[in-house]
Amino acid sequence: MEQALLNLWEAYRGRMASKELNEILERGICYSEISGSHRILVTGMNPSFRKGDPACEKYEVPFNYQAVVKGREDRYFTAFDRLFPEAYRAEVDYLDLLNIRETRQRTVWKFIRDPKGLELFAANLRMNQLLMEQVVRPRLIMVKNHGSWGLWGKDATAEGNIWMGYRFEPVEGFDALPCGEVLRIAGLIDHPDRVACRELKETNLKGTLVLFTNHFQYSAKEKLPTPELMAELCRRI
Repeated sequence: MEQALLNLWEAYRGRMASKELNEILERGICYSEISGSHRILVTGMNPSFRKGDPACEKYEVPFNYQAVVKGREDRYFTAFDRLFPEAYRAEVDYLDLLNIRETRQRTVWKFIRDPKGLELFAANLRMNQLLMEQVVRPRLIMVKNHGSWGLWGKDATAEGNIWMGYRFEPVEGFDALPCGEVLRIAGLIDHPDRVACRELKETNLKGTLVLFTNHFQYSAKEKLPTPELMAELCRRI
């Protein structure tokens, strides 16, 4: 994964139309080290770039989710790790859908308004979708960032907004949740705009439960998942 990301970054460094986007690519890559399947996956939009963090000085920043939460090193990860029943926590892993290092999401979305930026954005998303499909193969996914919901194909229309292009169906018993929405992956949207249209004709994630919820740091407590909800979702895997 690291070499694939480095190759992708090298292909686009200095090719963005704006100085701001070129400077973001110069920060390098941050990615989760995932080497096998995990029944539970939490996904974010992209890694942040925190001023004062020693990691900002490094071009390549890999991390291991389980090692981070066991060391209680980062409140971003421990905030949702503690929601899972203790018996399931060792089965959880984490993946950002994009590896662009930027704290402000509105800046991340500027990539899709740049022709070369859109190419990189889609290629990076495709890499992480294939990692989920071919390696992780989760049965429960928490999409922990409202801004990334559309990247799953949740807001797709006949005209576009396909991205990873999953089709979803409702799940009985999870109506009107204050923290978001629980759906089940039913298949893939048949559309040439899917980022992995050539590689994925069918999905390995059919039947996987997906909780679409919010960024924990910017949401009121009542709009976040509860341990009781996560326990019920784990039981349904």
